[in-house]
Amino acid sequence: MRDLASWEIVSFVLLALGCSAWEWLRPGWRVDRLADLKLDLLSFVVAVASALVSREILAATRGGLAPVAVAASLQYLRSLPFAAKLLVGMLLVDFTIYWVHRVQHAVALAWRSHRWHHSAEQMYWLAGFRTSFLHSFVYNIPQTVVPMHLLELSPLECGIGYSIGLFVQFWDHTNARGRIGWLKYLLVRPQDHRVHHAAGPGRVVNFGFVFSLWDRCFGTYADGDRAEDYALGLGERVGPRSVPRMMLGV
Repeated sequence: MRDLASWEIVSFVLLALGCSAWEWLRPGWRVDRLADLKLDLLSFVVAVASALVSREILAATRGGLAPVAVAASLQYLRSLPFAAKLLVGMLLVDFTIYWVHRVQHAVALAWRSHRWHHSAEQMYWLAGFRTSFLHSFVYNIPQTVVPMHLLELSPLECGIGYSIGLFVQFWDHTNARGRIGWLKYLLVRPQDHRVHHAAGPGRVVNFGFVFSLWDRCFGTYADGDRAEDYALGLGERVGPRSVPRMMLGV
């Protein structure tokens, strides 16, 4: 776990530097990073704390999460080459989070855990970490259970998977336009996820984080290249008294 933590820190620093440079050289939209910097930094601390708590709880239950029959059936997946296990893990995690994400927008109680994430009125890489404690806790469950408990990846393999997942978190929220050609039919781009963050209740689209397949299959895809100009955020003022509760996600 200590080696994995070191890998996580190095990955975060490198990606933060890379995305900052990309946003500076090829910005997609005008952004004032200083306007919300304090809240975004505080949210990042909350997100890290939540992920650590979730990971420790799941580590304590390791070995008891899957019935014997299910665990036996997983041996085939665990015997696959790392590249295949990585792809399977990404598909399972992203598919699960796609539906969790849709529930957060469809159910009022679940929306409380997600509302803080949508309070950001400017999109850049650090704003992607504006997640409530409960939001981060819930999302970290499949991100931990699938690679560590189901696929039983080694610390090195988990570190590589984590780096890819962290890249996706940066990529989706970076203030830039992703030019990936035909891969847009497979993968989510920053401009696609930006549409999801549009103000108002009508933008219930683009719930995927890694793959755009789910949105295309289930009718929730909207092309970010075709979107008109729009404001981001909740479309309403967030008072200072509301911030602590929104950051907790309750």
